[in-house]
Amino acid sequence: MRSAFLIWSLSVAAAALLAANAYVRRPDAPHSPPTVKAVEDNSHRPESAGTKASAGMKDSTNDSTEGPSPGSAATSSPPPAFEWATIESSDYKQYVGNLRAIGFPEELVRSIVIADIDKLYAPREEPLKPKPVPPDAPPAQRQSYPVVEAMERILQLREVRLEKQAVLQEILGAYVPREILRAPMSRNYEAYEYAISLLPPEKRDSVQLIQENEFVADDLQKIKYPDRAAELEAYRRSYEERNKALMEILTPEEFERYEMNTTPAGTEMARRVIGMEPTEAESLAMFRVTYEYWVATGGVYGRWRANHVPPEQIAAAEQQLEAGLREALGPERYLDYQMATSEVGQQLRNLSARYELPRETLVQAYQLQDETDRLTKAIANVYRAGNADQPASADLAQLQIRLSDLGQKMEQVLGPSVWQAWQDGRNHQVELKP
Repeated sequence: MRSAFLIWSLSVAAAALLAANAYVRRPDAPHSPPTVKAVEDNSHRPESAGTKASAGMKDSTNDSTEGPSPGSAATSSPPPAFEWATIESSDYKQYVGNLRAIGFPEELVRSIVIADIDKLYAPREEPLKPKPVPPDAPPAQRQSYPVVEAMERILQLREVRLEKQAVLQEILGAYVPREILRAPMSRNYEAYEYAISLLPPEKRDSVQLIQENEFVADDLQKIKYPDRAAELEAYRRSYEERNKALMEILTPEEFERYEMNTTPAGTEMARRVIGMEPTEAESLAMFRVTYEYWVATGGVYGRWRANHVPPEQIAAAEQQLEAGLREALGPERYLDYQMATSEVGQQLRNLSARYELPRETLVQAYQLQDETDRLTKAIANVYRAGNADQPASADLAQLQIRLSDLGQKMEQVLGPSVWQAWQDGRNHQVELKP
């Protein structure tokens, strides 16, 4: 009897999910902007899948014409048939309440309602969306230049989405994120969405509007100021206005974290140190040093090296960057940073993962290989400085002795088989042609 009841319960749950999907695609959904009570009269709605399923279940319980024989043991009656009509409602808030009442997971409730409202708003959104460009299209096609008409459609699209977001939040009684406005010029929009998602919910909409307004201003300035210097100055002013508006909403800590997750200095740093797995405190410490380097080498807010900087100033800034990172991280974590951000470090990490090398071995191998690479460059410089047939023999001999010694130590640290795998991997040429 318990097994029969379990099978019946599962069939009811399946019918309910089927009916939910049918509701999302219901043919009589309103095509005008929905309100919380989208349809006043529900009497014209065709029979839903859930109603049909429950009706079929109800009929099946009445198929048997034979009752229990006299004197036999009494059997329990099956539970009442599930009626989907008691769950459906043309009032979205009532419908959500009914779904929650029968145990629908909150994530599923949100998915059902969002899919339904998205479908209702699609006819208004689609004509305003920029035409998608294939990812393999030439750069000239992927980087569309802004025009006034396109910017007007983008702003109209935002108004429609703001309306849709307000409707969803009223129905669900909770914050619903809105897709960020994408202007014609290429940007790391995903980084902005991620940074906004980390903020307290009550601050996200305001920050998103401020950031989107800066996108629009930036693109319009490219139309208004064909001269690069004038456009860059206008960009600087609009970005400073954005910063001022953001700092009125965000705490200094929130603003710094937002900048770390959106500016090229921060997003590029995060990409480079993936293997290091820095803590939040380490990320912020590295970002502060990296941002100073970024500005010193010509960075202007969201643009990498927008200002021309002499090569010697860039070289000096690179030295300051390394010194600052070493001080901020300490010797051990700075070594992790070096391994994460160098090609040889990444290759050795892959070797370490393949052969399950301990960290101590990985560190020793990295330091030996790093010295080997620097020594190889020094030998090449000796050859370039001397005669091609008779290089500076004394200097060269000392360097070659040291290089041979480093190779022997590397083999001892890794062991013969791993060392051979390392050599084979370093010397292997990959052919990418089809």
